[in-house]
Amino acid sequence: MLYIETRSHSIMQLSQIKKDGKFRVTKVNADNESVACLMSLGLLPGQEIRLTHEAPLGDPIAVSFEGCHISLRRCDAGEVEVEAV
Repeated sequence: MLYIETRSHSIMQLSQIKKDGKFRVTKVNADNESVACLMSLGLLPGQEIRLTHEAPLGDPIAVSFEGCHISLRRCDAGEVEVEAV
């Protein structure tokens, strides 16, 4: 399994973040195909990201980073670790 990461404190999964907060990516699981696609769009360690929308039942979620607005499943979001900014 290939992981790309930077380390800090207060680490959580992207699937756990709350709306209207700012977060910084610390680790991504590059072996997950969906996450690898996000990486090609610029979702890499050090990138700031925020939750913009959550479906009524909680899945999927929508996030924005680098001018991209992406919808993804919570299981895929669980493959990305973030820290609060």
